Amino acid sequence: MSITSIEIVELLYSLQQIELGENPNSEESKKAIAEIRQKLPPNFLGHYDRLMKRGKKGVALVHGKNCPECHMTLPSGTYAQLLRGDDIVLCDTCARYLLFKAEDGKAAPKH
Repeated sequence: MSITSIEIVELLYSLQQIELGENPNSEESKKAIAEIRQKLPPNFLGHYDRLMKRGKKGVALVHGKNCPECHMTLPSGTYAQLLRGDDIVLCDTCARYLLFKAEDGKAAPKH
């Protein structure tokens, strides 16, 4: 099974939502976390885990042209790459994975 770059970041965001949720230690949450982790490539999961271990969110949900975590303006090339949705994009300043969500809540188009 091949997983696209946008699907990797969406899975990481789902994982983050569960791990930072109200009850991450429930049996249901632990099962969901294990299932998501099993789907993710180890190198992406490792970077995510390093960020989370330092008390930072691993994935930033971008609505505009700024990273919502470090509040820095994204370079135009990084922002364009994020809008295309064809590759994994990291914030140049804080190194979080970036996931674009339009104001209407829809993700960037999948290719």
